[in-house]
Amino acid sequence: METVLNLVDILPFAEPDRSVLQKLYLQVRQASFIWLDTSRFKLGAFDDDTKDELILVAKIGNKIVGFISAWIPDNFIHHLYVDNQYQHNGIGTKLLKEMVCRLQYPITLKCLKSNVSAIKFYERNQWHAKSEAVSEDGPYILFELSGSS
Repeated sequence: METVLNLVDILPFAEPDRSVLQKLYLQVRQASFIWLDTSRFKLGAFDDDTKDELILVAKIGNKIVGFISAWIPDNFIHHLYVDNQYQHNGIGTKLLKEMVCRLQYPITLKCLKSNVSAIKFYERNQWHAKSEAVSEDGPYILFELSGSS
């Protein structure tokens, strides 16, 4: 029996993906960040929030089910989102591993402390808390992945 993960392809962003990614970004953020004022999340935020970043897209056939983006100059993973209907199938891990292959160690990312499920996800994937700080969205952990992990 073929699993969902076996059907997932990770591909570079293509312009025709933009409108679907805008919607996915908005919908997953609204569903995930329930402790924030989600009414301030806008459809066009994807464009601004990923400007000049490397974006990889997870697809099952022609259906986009997730994406990851990184700011290459800092080896910083900025966004990782999987369609709510496809979460917990290994797609986030597959996106993360594919992006790590394209970056140089050490690689960092930030995760809001309120996002407990994401913190557990990164810890399961061998990311280590490097520091903590506070952003406009609340306290966060700066995670790091070193080549020795």
